[in-house]
Amino acid sequence: MNNMIQFAKQKADEFTDAVTTDRRWQLEDELMCQVFGFTLYGYLFGVGRLICFMDVEEIQTMATGKLAELGIGPNYAKGMMEHAHEEFMTNGNTSLHAKLVGIGHSHFASDKSNALVESVFQNTEQIRKMTS
Repeated sequence: MNNMIQFAKQKADEFTDAVTTDRRWQLEDELMCQVFGFTLYGYLFGVGRLICFMDVEEIQTMATGKLAELGIGPNYAKGMMEHAHEEFMTNGNTSLHAKLVGIGHSHFASDKSNALVESVFQNTEQIRKMTS
């Protein structure tokens, strides 16, 4: 594995670890997993494309793998990451999924992930309130 791909994997690992070791993380919460997945994709897309010059397929595979490692079904994770990419690449898209990907993407160059981690939990609760 070259150094750039290793760097992207390290960044994905750090963000995933920060979210999943937080006391608020609940793998059984499907909405939280979706918010995390779309945010992770945006973050990893920024790191992977703009810093590491990775192909989209490599980014999707890496993000899918991170979600599957957590216990999210691989087919579900793959479909979510394909959808995340479609949402992100559609010009003018203001869907909730596109916004979550955009939040992750906007943090790709940050040295600290505190705000990004917090966004996963805040957005989960905000969406829950909006949809109940």
